[in-house]
Amino acid sequence: MEKHKCHAIGCFISISPCFLFCDYHWSKVPVRCKQAVYATYVPGQELTKMTTAAYRQAAAAAIIAVAEQEGVTIPAIYRTMAAGEEK
Repeated sequence: MEKHKCHAIGCFISISPCFLFCDYHWSKVPVRCKQAVYATYVPGQELTKMTTAAYRQAAAAAIIAVAEQEGVTIPAIYRTMAAGEEK
Protein backbone atom coordinates (compact mmCIF):
# COMPACT_ATOMS: atom_id res chain seq x y z
CA MET A 1 0.00 0.00 0.00
CA GLU A 2 1.26 3.43 -0.88
CA LYS A 3 2.30 5.72 1.97
CA HIS A 4 1.24 9.30 2.55
CA LYS A 5 2.36 12.04 4.90
CA CYS A 6 1.28 12.80 8.43
CA HIS A 7 -1.58 15.31 8.44
CA ALA A 8 -0.05 17.51 11.14
CA ILE A 9 0.68 20.88 9.57
CA GLY A 10 4.37 21.00 8.61
CA CYS A 11 5.08 17.29 9.23
CA PHE A 12 6.38 15.26 6.32
CA ILE A 13 6.82 11.87 7.96
CA SER A 14 5.60 9.04 5.71
CA ILE A 15 2.90 6.90 7.28
CA SER A 16 0.45 4.21 6.23
CA PRO A 17 -2.68 5.63 4.54
CA CYS A 18 -4.85 4.09 7.26
CA PHE A 19 -3.39 6.56 9.78
CA LEU A 20 -4.14 10.26 10.14
CA PHE A 21 -0.91 11.19 11.95
CA CYS A 22 2.54 9.85 12.72
CA ASP A 23 2.90 8.39 16.23
CA TYR A 24 4.42 11.61 17.57
CA HIS A 25 1.54 13.81 16.44
CA TRP A 26 -1.18 11.25 17.26
CA SER A 27 0.09 11.35 20.85
CA LYS A 28 -0.75 15.08 20.89
CA VAL A 29 -4.37 14.62 19.79
CA PRO A 30 -6.83 15.11 22.68
CA VAL A 31 -8.83 12.02 23.65
CA ARG A 32 -12.15 13.54 22.56
CA CYS A 33 -10.72 14.18 19.08
CA LYS A 34 -9.27 10.67 18.86
CA GLN A 35 -12.67 9.25 19.80
CA ALA A 36 -14.36 11.30 17.07
CA VAL A 37 -11.81 10.16 14.46
CA TYR A 38 -12.27 6.50 15.44
CA ALA A 39 -16.07 6.81 15.55
CA THR A 40 -16.27 8.28 12.03
CA TYR A 41 -13.59 6.17 10.33
CA VAL A 42 -14.99 3.75 7.75
CA PRO A 43 -12.80 0.66 7.29
CA GLY A 44 -11.17 0.72 3.86
CA GLN A 45 -11.66 4.44 3.25
CA GLU A 46 -7.91 4.74 2.65
CA LEU A 47 -8.33 2.35 -0.29
CA THR A 48 -11.49 3.86 -1.79
CA LYS A 49 -10.38 7.45 -1.10
CA MET A 50 -13.96 8.11 -0.02
CA THR A 51 -14.40 9.71 3.41
CA THR A 52 -17.55 10.93 5.08
CA ALA A 53 -18.16 14.55 5.95
CA ALA A 54 -18.20 13.49 9.62
CA TYR A 55 -14.73 11.94 9.31
CA ARG A 56 -13.34 15.02 7.55
CA GLN A 57 -14.83 17.20 10.30
CA ALA A 58 -13.27 15.01 13.04
CA ALA A 59 -9.93 14.90 11.22
CA ALA A 60 -9.88 18.68 10.81
CA ALA A 61 -10.62 19.16 14.52
CA ALA A 62 -7.70 16.85 15.36
CA ILE A 63 -5.40 18.71 12.96
CA ILE A 64 -6.39 22.02 14.57
CA ALA A 65 -5.84 20.66 18.09
CA VAL A 66 -2.30 19.58 17.23
CA ALA A 67 -1.53 22.82 15.39
CA GLU A 68 -2.72 24.91 18.34
CA GLN A 69 -0.42 22.98 20.68
CA GLU A 70 2.50 23.53 18.32
CA GLY A 71 1.73 27.19 17.67
CA VAL A 72 1.46 26.69 13.92
CA THR A 73 -0.63 28.82 11.58
CA ILE A 74 -3.85 27.00 10.75
CA PRO A 75 -5.15 27.38 7.19
CA ALA A 76 -8.78 28.57 7.11
CA ILE A 77 -9.93 25.41 5.30
CA TYR A 78 -9.38 23.36 8.47
CA ARG A 79 -11.56 25.67 10.56
CA THR A 80 -14.25 25.52 7.86
CA MET A 81 -14.10 21.71 7.75
CA ALA A 82 -14.07 21.40 11.57
CA ALA A 83 -17.20 23.54 11.71
CA GLY A 84 -18.89 21.19 9.24
CA GLU A 85 -19.14 23.92 6.65
CA GLU A 86 -17.18 22.40 3.76
CA LYS A 87 -18.57 22.97 0.29
